[in-house]
Amino acid sequence: MIRINSLSDLLIEELADLLNAEIQLVEKLPKVANGTQSRAFKVALEDCLEITKDHARRLEAIFNNMGQHPTKVTYKGVKGLIREMENVLLRHEKIPESDAALINVIQRVQQFKIARYKLAREHAVELGQTKIMESLINSLNEERALNFHFNELGQGLINHEAIDPKSLQSKPKENPPASSKGFYVPEGRLRAGGLKKKSKNTDISRFISEGNPNTQEQ
Repeated sequence: MIRINSLSDLLIEELADLLNAEIQLVEKLPKVANGTQSRAFKVALEDCLEITKDHARRLEAIFNNMGQHPTKVTYKGVKGLIREMENVLLRHEKIPESDAALINVIQRVQQFKIARYKLAREHAVELGQTKIMESLINSLNEERALNFHFNELGQGLINHEAIDPKSLQSKPKENPPASSKGFYVPEGRLRAGGLKKKSKNTDISRFISEGNPNTQEQ
């Protein structure tokens, strides 16, 4: 860990923590996805993995542009949550109840990352680091979009399946009104079982472009 003598040093440490968190998740998310029963949850985790890889690349680019090297200390905040996900997989068989437990941890991971990206963004603003700020805002908005979608799964599909595993087969094609779940879902922005994609990468910008108050950065 570097000595913190300035706000610039603090920003570098925050970026290193975020990069380490993203790298840990890139390594572990495939195992979590393979341990799920819900197809919707599995697809969402696969989308999350691709976005996480993009965020790691963005952070690496920031360090390269700054001529800095991130510290190689394992970030314990995310490590603890990852260990919790692994414990869920070990304790439970591949059943809907384990999906409900896993998505709860995933939501906490997203909330944790959102808070860290917000803090790093604020420090980048204070330092006048416009390019870093823009990169962090892009990642922050994507994290919020992912968090919104995992919230949808947690309140709807996952918990519903935990009550009745066969319910997915008879699930109506039309989504229930947004007010019934307490979330606004832009129509047509979700692909079958996950976030809508326009190509290889998840099109998060389209998902949040409808003015969704739950995901947009102010």
